[in-house]
Amino acid sequence: MGPVNETTTQGWQLVRQRPAELPTLVPWQRVAAHPAPGVRLVVGGPGTGKTLALVESVAARLAAGGSLERIVVLAASRSAAQLVRREIARRVDRAQVSPRVTTVHGFSLGLLRDMAEPDTDLRLLRAPEQEFRIRELMAGLPADFWPKDIREAAPTRAFASQMRELLSRARHHGLDPVLMEELARDSGDELLADAARFFEQYLTVTDFEGTLDYAELVHRTRLLLMEEDVQRSVLSRFDAVVADDVQELDPAQARLLADLAHMGVPLHAFADPQQRTNSFRGATGDALGILTAVPGATTLVLRDGFRNAPAIRGALDALRLRLDATGAPTTPTPAPGPDGLVACRVFDDEPAELAHVAQQLRHAVLTDGLRWSDLAVIVRSGRAQLPVMARELSRYGVPVEVAGDEVPLAGQMAVQVLLLGLAVAASGGRPDPDQAHRLFTSPLCGMDSVASRRLGRALRAAHPDQGHSAQLLGRSLSEPLLLEGIEGEDATAARALADLLGRAAGLLEEGRPVQEALWSLWDGTPWPEQLRRAALGGSRRANHDLDSVVELFDLAERREDLVGGAGARAFAAEIAGQDIPADTGRELDLVGRGVRLLTAHRAHGGQWRRVWVVGVAEGRWPQLARRGLLLDPRRLADDQIHSEVAGQLGDERRLFHVACSRAAEQLHVSSAQGIEGESGRPSRFLHELGVAPERVHGRPLQRLTAASLVAELRRVATDPTRDEALRRAAALRLARLAAVEDADGSRPFTSADPATWWGLRELSTVAAPRPETIRLSGSRLGALLACPRHWFLSSRVGAEAGRATRASIGDVVHLLAQRVATDHLTLEEVTGELDRVWHKVPFEAEWLSATERVTIGAALARFCEWHDTNPHQLLAVEEKFSVPLEVRGRAVELTGTVDRLELADGRLKVVDIKTGKHMPDVKDMAGFEQLGVYQLAAQCGAFDHVAPGVRAVAPPSLLFLRHGDTLPEVREQSSIDDVPAPEGELVVGPTWVHDKLAEAVAIIDSGEYDARQCSMCRFCQFADSCPALHAGKNEVGA
Repeated sequence: MGPVNETTTQGWQLVRQRPAELPTLVPWQRVAAHPAPGVRLVVGGPGTGKTLALVESVAARLAAGGSLERIVVLAASRSAAQLVRREIARRVDRAQVSPRVTTVHGFSLGLLRDMAEPDTDLRLLRAPEQEFRIRELMAGLPADFWPKDIREAAPTRAFASQMRELLSRARHHGLDPVLMEELARDSGDELLADAARFFEQYLTVTDFEGTLDYAELVHRTRLLLMEEDVQRSVLSRFDAVVADDVQELDPAQARLLADLAHMGVPLHAFADPQQRTNSFRGATGDALGILTAVPGATTLVLRDGFRNAPAIRGALDALRLRLDATGAPTTPTPAPGPDGLVACRVFDDEPAELAHVAQQLRHAVLTDGLRWSDLAVIVRSGRAQLPVMARELSRYGVPVEVAGDEVPLAGQMAVQVLLLGLAVAASGGRPDPDQAHRLFTSPLCGMDSVASRRLGRALRAAHPDQGHSAQLLGRSLSEPLLLEGIEGEDATAARALADLLGRAAGLLEEGRPVQEALWSLWDGTPWPEQLRRAALGGSRRANHDLDSVVELFDLAERREDLVGGAGARAFAAEIAGQDIPADTGRELDLVGRGVRLLTAHRAHGGQWRRVWVVGVAEGRWPQLARRGLLLDPRRLADDQIHSEVAGQLGDERRLFHVACSRAAEQLHVSSAQGIEGESGRPSRFLHELGVAPERVHGRPLQRLTAASLVAELRRVATDPTRDEALRRAAALRLARLAAVEDADGSRPFTSADPATWWGLRELSTVAAPRPETIRLSGSRLGALLACPRHWFLSSRVGAEAGRATRASIGDVVHLLAQRVATDHLTLEEVTGELDRVWHKVPFEAEWLSATERVTIGAALARFCEWHDTNPHQLLAVEEKFSVPLEVRGRAVELTGTVDRLELADGRLKVVDIKTGKHMPDVKDMAGFEQLGVYQLAAQCGAFDHVAPGVRAVAPPSLLFLRHGDTLPEVREQSSIDDVPAPEGELVVGPTWVHDKLAEAVAIIDSGEYDARQCSMCRFCQFADSCPALHAGKNEVGA
């Protein structure tokens, strides 16, 4: 019976698999696949069948009576090993016990664990963990450890990263701390000598911990193989070593294979020097020379090409002329068949490039009859390009497949959710509005955007004076009392989320390990069970999410030293700053149902009928970013005269060659013209394929998508200038599309139904009943009168994005101003408190935080000076009020909070503290609505509980803390007792404030919130759709 490959509604069903057809080999491949003693190196260009020969070599050994348990098959990476394992399993078609298909590092780790002392417990350090260990060790060094001229750079992440690379390269060259120090002494390199001393400390610490990095792992394995009893054991256990892509090995790995060959283990190696892409991991091109130097080694060259059509072969040959030819095989022959196609195009910008690529992909499937899995899109950078590319191609209706380990762990959705919860817990469970929205709509809570907005409106209605809905949503997670009195599933889900974050925050406050806080977030919701059920049901998305969560917990478990809030922040920063693979434990889960989207490094070994290599622009491809490293690994090599830029350019050109050589029938290479100087120019590589680039302007006129078809039919059907018969035909096709139903009864083409065309709908009416009492606050009255539309969208709808930084600064300043009055803080104490909380204020950049810190410090100094010299009696600070009155027969309730309420000459005086930069002109103060509402509230007895019987009002003031020399700038408004009508006759009266309130009541009662041009237009978030700003430009069509 074959593998499980069909399902039924009852479960899994086993079906018989057709036997695999034996491949047909050409003579050179048969020779290359034949087992031989000693070292045999098979060299061939792309598409010459090296991997096929490798698989046949293994099959031949198995046919001769061997087993996979005794044959070591090595690949250049974990993903490559998985693919080779699958090919061998497909070819052999019978069960094998303990197959050894792995990487050099996997083989070395297994050998060390098998051959080392029984009580030895080894753990492998991944690159991000190794770098973090190095930073920790560096932080504990004395200040004078490094040469004086580089001490400022020593604490940086970049220096630690360079040190990690230097130590790895030292092991690649077989150096230990003593040999490195001798090299430094001979060359007079003081920094290298200090690096050697650090190397010694690093090895001591990792030995004590029982950890090994990748380079040390290979070094220790080579030392182990020097022992005679180990050599005898290896010879008795392994019949042969078969290695693919040995050009990707660093010198230490190549010497390890040579050591095995010297011991008598047959070595069968396959390579193409011009496809070396792992230079950034230490591959230098020396591997082939190391292996062929073994006595008796033979080399075989594969010359027949089976992949690239003649046109593609010609472009690759033009590119190969610029590659280093050292050890390169003869150029392969073209594959038999049609000429094929090579196209180089330059588009206006990146969005236009993606639109055209998507159009070509869809054309290949819908018109030319290819399968999605026959196509591939290759990019240079995974972190920068893959997520955007996947999102945009999907938006254009192109199904894509991205391997789990192509996207960094921090880019995985499930990991992002848990890290967001961890970050909020580390801050005490107090999210900003944006974080709150993401948490509410995440699997930790389970709401959708509609439910989140509904809860926000309920909170706003229950607490109208405590901020907009986005702020209240965020506060509800740290202040659950805000949810009291609100019923329904939304409030229940919010309370559960608040409890979840509170538990995690409590663990961190107790100083517990980060992994415990993470587990409390993960285990405290139905999410894990939902993923489990979905994964068992065959969901690839759920399997992928579970893999990434397991990887996250594995990393958290390794970092038991990270505890409390600081540890949580450090853990999140480590993951965000590293390219950590998201899928390191499971086999690749690609099923061939979409266009393969991958990086050039991962494309190695694959082939597709048509390939698109996109984003080929200067600055991105080639990437020549590194210059003048303090700890340059070339300090350890003999070829220090070699140009770094030339070496990088060669690496990048080989990588580009690998990407282009994946195409069998058609190769499409493209770039965007760009407008950002050199970084926006098409790459030099675009001109090295021997094909003149075509300049393409604009975007595709028609998109091969259902949405585009419906849009075109709608345009024709509603265009009165078109022929009547054509319009009737378009309308008929729209009707047919609108009537289509899927198997589940859903309609995939709802936009074809005229009932959904908002331009044809009846205008909406005021459906909501008039409230019995209209609540108005002083801070929002001016906004309502200035632009009713903006007020409605921001206050009633809650559509305005939260201004986290601005709101946080205002909160901090008001809180400290309150404590100056109530706790009698001195300026020094205020400054200390400001420093203590400043890190919680969100900023987009560190420099902005530093600048604002200085500005706010000066603002608070002005306030303290003003407070100390203020002659009036302070009655209350941050005093809330609510007072009823009647305006034109309508019940109105004035609400709000005054920053300071004072008694001045027997009258109530309101002082409002402003932390913003804008300061109104003196002439505008007479009608400043906020102060007017405060005055009227005082007249109506809002503060009788503070000053019984006092209802006379003194001129209120605005205090602008950012302005002024030693004291803040002050703007005053005339008292409505003294000047009830500053601009003459009143409409309603008895004061100008009543007139303003009457105007606001009329707007709310009408239900029509018109757009008005005003001073807020410059900063309005709704300006793009504003009819007042775009009068005559917006057309509502079909």
